[in-house]
Amino acid sequence: MKDDSASYYDSREFSELLASYENMLTEGGSVYFDSMDIANIAEYYTLSGEPDKSDAAIEYGLSLHPSDPDILIAKANNLLMRGRKDEATVIAESIDDPDNQELVYLKGVIAIASDDPTAADAYFTQAVELSDHDPGMFNDIIVKFMDNRYFELCQKWLDMALVMSPDSRNFIELQADLFFDTGQADSAIEWYNHLLDEFAYDTYYWEQLGRIYYEKNDFPKAKECFEFIEAIEPDNTSAHMMKAGCLFSLEQWEEAFRIYRSLLDDDRNSYTLLYYCGRCLYELGNNDDALFYLTDSLEMLMSDTDVPQELYTELYYVMASCYYRNGNPAQARTYLYEGLAIDPDDQDLQELARQILPDEEASLFIEKTPEKN
Repeated sequence: MKDDSASYYDSREFSELLASYENMLTEGGSVYFDSMDIANIAEYYTLSGEPDKSDAAIEYGLSLHPSDPDILIAKANNLLMRGRKDEATVIAESIDDPDNQELVYLKGVIAIASDDPTAADAYFTQAVELSDHDPGMFNDIIVKFMDNRYFELCQKWLDMALVMSPDSRNFIELQADLFFDTGQADSAIEWYNHLLDEFAYDTYYWEQLGRIYYEKNDFPKAKECFEFIEAIEPDNTSAHMMKAGCLFSLEQWEEAFRIYRSLLDDDRNSYTLLYYCGRCLYELGNNDDALFYLTDSLEMLMSDTDVPQELYTELYYVMASCYYRNGNPAQARTYLYEGLAIDPDDQDLQELARQILPDEEASLFIEKTPEKN
């Protein structure tokens, strides 16, 4: 889901407010701000990934407005983002303002953090009523349920939102995203296409469609989606990478290699790009050049402790195959053994073992078919 939270924080009014606050910090002294302005400044810093600045704004606000509900709510939200649920709960319970929609919403968020979606739903219902069914409040609730994978409640709130605002681009997009997240591919395709009918140059929708078609193994349609993104944003690296993935799956090795090689010029330390460059050349029968890329990829893989073991398995298989094709059985065996040590049941490695190893040695790694009675 993309972030469309622009609105107030991009407005001239807020820009001037933020500039006034930051000038105060630069020049020293003290300037008066009302409590809501401070709460907004704190939230802006939080959304911008600057929690320390947000904390500082909150503390300054509390020096001006001790015990102000809006500022305390902002403080509780910051604590929640750091996983400090109990401290956020203490603050929320200390605020005596039962008709404050943001406070009731905060209690709903705390309930989600406590794995109590039923209580969260009740708090959110109350918050929406207090907000006079504000669409922005609906949006926040839907996103919160979606982010925490309470998909049934997310759908419940989306149903209400779409009845209230059936033409809302935001709610239609959220529904498409929910279908995407829950694996309802055909419905997601329908809703993203509906959005593209009106917003044909929104690359987010094309990317989501491309990913769905890719997962459905419909690589020609997926490639078309990523080509639309390339036409709109020629420098979109993600689209280039995904298009190359489609070409790779379609076994169009030369064209895939050209894209991977071009991307590698801008990211020389990507073991993924090195691997795919090598893999394309291997499929084209260019074993020497393939090994050049694959060897570099292996060296970089070994410096990353978070690499899944299956990546090593794939790499060892391709390298062993290259050496075997090149008439270097000793090196081929080395990488074959490395791969089998990780996954002795890998079918590709077992088939290669049949080719490379003497029968007795290969039989140590290959499962025998049980004899029929």
